[in-house]
Amino acid sequence: MINTRIYNILKQLDKPFLNRFLKFIDSPYHNRNQKVTSLAQLLINNIKSPEKLPGKQEIWEIIFESNTYDDLKFRKLCNDVLERFEKFLITEQLDENNLLKSNLLLNALKSNNIEEIIEKHISRSSRQFERELDQSSEFYLQKYQYERTLQNLKTNYEKKANIKSYLNNYRYLDLSQNLDSFYVIEKLRHATDILTWRKMYKTDIEIDLGFTLELIKLYNLDDHPAVKIYLYMYQILSGDGDIDTYFEFKEISFKYIDVFPDEERREIMDVLFNFCVKQINSGDKSFYIELLELYDWGIDSEIILTNSILSPTSFRNYVISGLRIGEFDRVQKFILEKSDFLEESRRENAINFNMARVCFYKKQFDDVLNYLNKVNYDDIWYNLNSKNYLLAVYYELGEDMVLESQMDSFSAFLRREKSIQDSYRKLHSNFVRFLKKIYKVNEKDKKTLNDIKNEIIEEKQVINKPWLIEKIDELL
Repeated sequence: MINTRIYNILKQLDKPFLNRFLKFIDSPYHNRNQKVTSLAQLLINNIKSPEKLPGKQEIWEIIFESNTYDDLKFRKLCNDVLERFEKFLITEQLDENNLLKSNLLLNALKSNNIEEIIEKHISRSSRQFERELDQSSEFYLQKYQYERTLQNLKTNYEKKANIKSYLNNYRYLDLSQNLDSFYVIEKLRHATDILTWRKMYKTDIEIDLGFTLELIKLYNLDDHPAVKIYLYMYQILSGDGDIDTYFEFKEISFKYIDVFPDEERREIMDVLFNFCVKQINSGDKSFYIELLELYDWGIDSEIILTNSILSPTSFRNYVISGLRIGEFDRVQKFILEKSDFLEESRRENAINFNMARVCFYKKQFDDVLNYLNKVNYDDIWYNLNSKNYLLAVYYELGEDMVLESQMDSFSAFLRREKSIQDSYRKLHSNFVRFLKKIYKVNEKDKKTLNDIKNEIIEEKQVINKPWLIEKIDELL
């Protein structure tokens, strides 16, 4: 039974969601088959209070009160539960979209000639559009549908003076611009997706936004924040945007990002982050401050959180960005205050490892060792990076015997451990290789030191590269 599709779907959901599904399926309007309800109840009860789930035969006997098992009939029953669940998902999705519900209601009133409450719902729908926070492409599509419905009502109910008066104030240009706004936002979104795919997958998909860009200019559609923001995103991703474009994009994003749904807010943040990283990689270290500001904003506004949880990667990126520009107090405050946003199971490791990083940058090497001793090495990422820092600390402290032993031990671990991804293995293996060269070279041999430095600079797959170069420069 645990291998059935409906059981595997239901067990992924939380209890409030399952409870709503049970209420849905228990309604005679949505389901009149009591056996469907019984099977759903049995499966959900098992998910809520995990125990050994009965087999198909046993479940059959409970529901059908018969010993004669019919596999075809049982599979049909499972499929019926799945069909009800799919209808429930549609209902849940519809319930979250007030604008769509409003448009569907107006169309239903029109289709069924229910004149008595049309005026009431026209007024209510109008207020909903005025109050709606999310105003990206879906907003303009629904507004277009709403205004088109009103235009159709003019023909059907033109004898109603108050409705007629309302419709006579309606401008056709508004309807057209809502449709145009929906179109250009979706075209720009699609273009930004393609630009992202081209970069990630090295594809040669062509993008032609000629007509779209002309449409924006012709009707001043970039007066709409959503159009303006996606236009900036396209310019930055396509390489047409410069630093001024970034700051204009950032300013309007800070002001209007709340008009977008959650998924699109994250897309906007990703473009801002990526531009900063690109500038940093090109040598403009001032964008580390920009990066920190974006992270602060993204966390405080919960844009970059998933179910109120901050990813360990984002947490680490903030720390390393701040440390590279000497923002030690800011980073330490971040670690202590924002670690609550991490999953509880990952929190302690993140705090200890990143505090070790802070101490390393502050050259408090004894404190680095104390924090690293508290790190749980079961996580392979923390295992590798902690050992990397340990080698650096032993080098800094001049612990030659320990350093030699740990370099050999770490190299052997990197060769043997099967769970390490090849990319991580390469990064750390190169670090150990270069550290051994630095450790063994005669500091009077300037030519060899410069050769090692050039080799490190040219090698793309090496972790902690700035520190290695720093150690070479100290010997030159």
